[in-house]
Amino acid sequence: MNDPAVFARHMQQGAAHHVAGRLEQALVAFESALALQPHNTNAANACATMLTALGQPAEAYRILLSVRERLLLHPDGATNLAIAAEACGHGDEARQAYARALELNPNHLRALNNTALDLAHLGDWAEAIRRLEHCVSLDPGSLPAWLNLADTLVGARQFAQAVTLLAEVQSRFPGNTSVSVRHMVTLAFDGQIEQAQSAMDSLGPKNYELLKDFLAQANKAASRSVRKLPDVKPDAYELFCQQAFEAMQQCDWRDHDRLTAVIREMLARAVRTGKGRDGRDTQFYGLTLPLLEDEMAQLRVLSIDAIGKALATQVAPFVARRSKNRDDRIHVGLAAQSLRDPRFANGLEQQLRLHDHRRFAIHVYSPTPEPDFSLNARLSDFGATAVEIAHMTDDEAVGRMRIDELDIFVDMAFDSPWCRPEIPERRVAPIQIRQTTWHRHHPPRPCEYNMSDTFVHPAGIDMEKYGAVVRLPHTCWLAANNDGPDEAPASRAEVGLPEDGLVLCALLPAMMIEPLTFGLWMKMLDALPHAVLWLPAYPAAARANLAREARARGVDAARLVYLPLCTRARMLGYVRLADLLVDAVRFNANHGLSDALRMGVPAVTCAGESMASRLGGSIVLAAGLDDCVAGTPAALVDRVVGLGQDRGALARLRAQLANQLATAPLFDRQARVREWETAWAMMVDRHRTGVPPQAFDVPACPPTVIRPAAEGGL
Repeated sequence: MNDPAVFARHMQQGAAHHVAGRLEQALVAFESALALQPHNTNAANACATMLTALGQPAEAYRILLSVRERLLLHPDGATNLAIAAEACGHGDEARQAYARALELNPNHLRALNNTALDLAHLGDWAEAIRRLEHCVSLDPGSLPAWLNLADTLVGARQFAQAVTLLAEVQSRFPGNTSVSVRHMVTLAFDGQIEQAQSAMDSLGPKNYELLKDFLAQANKAASRSVRKLPDVKPDAYELFCQQAFEAMQQCDWRDHDRLTAVIREMLARAVRTGKGRDGRDTQFYGLTLPLLEDEMAQLRVLSIDAIGKALATQVAPFVARRSKNRDDRIHVGLAAQSLRDPRFANGLEQQLRLHDHRRFAIHVYSPTPEPDFSLNARLSDFGATAVEIAHMTDDEAVGRMRIDELDIFVDMAFDSPWCRPEIPERRVAPIQIRQTTWHRHHPPRPCEYNMSDTFVHPAGIDMEKYGAVVRLPHTCWLAANNDGPDEAPASRAEVGLPEDGLVLCALLPAMMIEPLTFGLWMKMLDALPHAVLWLPAYPAAARANLAREARARGVDAARLVYLPLCTRARMLGYVRLADLLVDAVRFNANHGLSDALRMGVPAVTCAGESMASRLGGSIVLAAGLDDCVAGTPAALVDRVVGLGQDRGALARLRAQLANQLATAPLFDRQARVREWETAWAMMVDRHRTGVPPQAFDVPACPPTVIRPAAEGGL
């Protein structure tokens, strides 16, 4: 029975319970009121509010949907419906409801604010900022409105504007710590490093902890290719570098030159003071900057020293031992990347298949988040033990690895999100090596050897300055993958490619593209008007930045085409539609380059002076394409343009690659694995006879017969 007095009493009881913090009782009262008047929007909103507070957003949304039409008659109701839809992940429904709220009241603050934040999430920074500026003008006394605007300006990388805005907010809300913390962090982002550091140094202990908490929350949301532990003491130089590194992942190069200068200043300070810093991320991102190889080597040494000094001392010193129960095989530990990456998991499985398990005991240490132990079980089928270490501290991981009494530890995760240099620094084996470091110079610790080849470190150079480098005879890139492609689309048009045009592709992460390389690619497109550049499925922000850079170089951004999001097998099938892979200059493609060659797509690369800029040449030469390694950036452009203008020459190059898929050293996985085993055995023999680490060459293994796994690739 619908008694208004009873309805009102239930609503009053619910409100009283809510004020007193008795949420369950409040919900019961509001639900009783809603049962009396099922179409009452106030009762529905009250029930939804309680359900949301109790962690039941789906049920809250369900109740609001029961009065949807009535809610959409009022801006507050439409906004409440939108918020509930957002909480349940229904983005399109939320946007429709917000649009209705703003249609009814263009000045509705909650709808303006929430839609602005959604637009910022989608990368529409200009409209997001416009709406938040409108919110501030409507309610200048609202601190959250000002902070949302400041945070969005920072997200849009409009740091100078954010600094100015936050200075105004400080005058409006004096003494507010959340404002002052944002201001000093934004000063650092804007490159006003000395001023930012001075502000940080002046903080008292309590506010200093607030700064650290603010940065910790920001780090959780950050997207980085290389993660490291947060600094104990926030540092303005570090903050500037971190925002610039994140921008590089979106092909935003506005801070490229300034970042280079800041890193050089950090290096000079470290040399002057003797105080280095953990620069594992700088070692990685610096590969795409115009830093000299000697500078990168110096950064690497200083970083290793800083990590070593910062280590705790809980772990006992390493002592090489050999228990009675251990067999006589050489025990090799592989610190892998995440087994959830199908590309890496497949390559590791194929490598393990080919190892001689009579001579070598292989132990894999995987950092897979939320591991699927079926992935580890597959590795044991190939003669290896597999241990997950993502949940372990560095000390625990070191202790676990030492149980296996390794002869050799191979760090395969260097310069990746799984990079944990604290582990080799504590030492888990008498011989520790880097499988691929991207650096040509090798410091004397924590790894004895750096794996290279006779192209990355060619004959005739003075090897002494490069350290204990082991040169493989063909390539140090172990192209072990054998996963096959899905069928290619029936036509290029299905993936947005011109049927008769020239398709140049580049298969590498967005952060490995830098201004020099992109400028060369645009020169190629300018000289080849019928060509397009086919890139991976980069996020919207990276695409927008590349479009801006293309237009700045006089190239129509429509000539940048992107692969669709798809499975790895589908991607391999798509790649076969390309005519030619063009490599990056400073940081060569590796997995993508190897995949393209394996799928029968020829590639052109350019050899520089670093390991990262010579690895592409190592891979291409090992594939048998001797004429596809340019010596200068200009020669790279000339070679690509020449092939693009001579379809006959390009067809002959593709046929040459197809003919060599069965014989080229790159694809002879068995011989390459044998060479790695030879290197390991030589290291162990030298160690056991007391020979200190020093550079040596590995003899070539006889070729084996390679059979293509499928038409168009291995």
